Amino acid sequence: MVLINVHIGLDSVDSPFGGCTTHASYLVLKGLVSRFGQDLEFIDYPNLVRLNPAIPFKTRGNGAVVLRVRTAVSNIDNLVRTVTSIVKGYLKLLGGSSQPGIAIYLGSEVPNVLRRMYLKALTDYVHRDFLTRAISELGDRVILPLGVSRGVIGALASIGGLVNEDCTYELIVYRSWDNTVNPTRCVDEGSIKIMDQKYMEYTFLNYDYERGRALVSPHGPDPVLLGIRGEDPLTLVDALKSVDICEDVSGWVIFRTNQGANPHHSILRSVNDVRPYQAGCVEGRVTGKPRVLRGGDVVLTISDGGCSVRAAVFRETGMTSVSRELISGDEVRACGVFKHWSGIGVVLHVEKMFVNPVNLVRYLNPRCSVCGARMKSAGRGKGWKCVKCGFRTLNAEKEVIVIRRDQLRGHYIPKDSAIKHLVKPLRRYGREKLCSMTRPKGAWFR
Repeated sequence: MVLINVHIGLDSVDSPFGGCTTHASYLVLKGLVSRFGQDLEFIDYPNLVRLNPAIPFKTRGNGAVVLRVRTAVSNIDNLVRTVTSIVKGYLKLLGGSSQPGIAIYLGSEVPNVLRRMYLKALTDYVHRDFLTRAISELGDRVILPLGVSRGVIGALASIGGLVNEDCTYELIVYRSWDNTVNPTRCVDEGSIKIMDQKYMEYTFLNYDYERGRALVSPHGPDPVLLGIRGEDPLTLVDALKSVDICEDVSGWVIFRTNQGANPHHSILRSVNDVRPYQAGCVEGRVTGKPRVLRGGDVVLTISDGGCSVRAAVFRETGMTSVSRELISGDEVRACGVFKHWSGIGVVLHVEKMFVNPVNLVRYLNPRCSVCGARMKSAGRGKGWKCVKCGFRTLNAEKEVIVIRRDQLRGHYIPKDSAIKHLVKPLRRYGREKLCSMTRPKGAWFR
């Protein structure tokens, strides 16, 4: 019996009105286990791969999923039929989808073409010709059961993701299908706080202590009840036992993810070459005075020499106080996503920032050596005069005052309530690790 690794990528298996690609992948996972049993082995946790958050075509979280399994070559046709049937059935329940994508790659090693697809889909807009070339290069190693749609971009990109990079895990609990129409979720928030305090060293973004509310549940009418994010899959199972859930659940599964790792900040871009729908970082100096908009958002201008770009720091991030104190000459490295603002052009939505401030230098008129008052110029080439006592001199020099602004130097990240999927929260700094495919251990779905 000849065995082969099969990578099943799914994307856009949802709609703006409901559904969730992770939920669809959970149903595919359960279907494969039921259909093939011991004839199929999962060689990695399901991968939840978040892609470029600036892309306007995403439905919600712009997350794709890949299931990595090992099975007999003779099972491939049945596997493709099973996956396709489950996805089509799910889409029928939703009443359609944006542009769903299924990509099934056959091969032990993830090829460079899919690694490039992942990086592109994570940090930029993927044009149709880029997708076409990638599919052509993959040849008969890739199967596209639903044809070539926009969702195929994310499906292929997910297969190329989470290979030798920092990763986290998320245990997602799903609601019963009848409850998905109700946006209100029945989870005891007090138990979330207790769970967070107990597992603080291993989890993140569970509870917002500033506002006194849980962060684990979404708000829309979709199948996700809650998600617990952390560093270790086995700990997440223990953490779930501390949560009081008061509605029916259909099951749960642990994903390995690129969330909370800043993967989309990996590219340093030139200010004169940024475009809408990109993600990354720029370095330069602040020029001019920060502009405070109505509502408290702050817009900076960052220049790297001959070119400049606007950077918006939003009030809810908690980073506007330092942004308002920046002055011309301050060095900054700002990271985030680039979007188009009408009447302005490309604007960086700041998700992370490093500030290296310049010192302020002030020049004050010399003091009178007789009475100590500040003197005034007596005219060009005529020295100084004291208006208080009348003393005059040609030998005084202006006083140089250096105002140090070292207190502004440092890294700034959003507060927990404003953290987006990919952005690394404070609790994760120092926990980075190099991850690759990991065979699931213990109970990892139900």
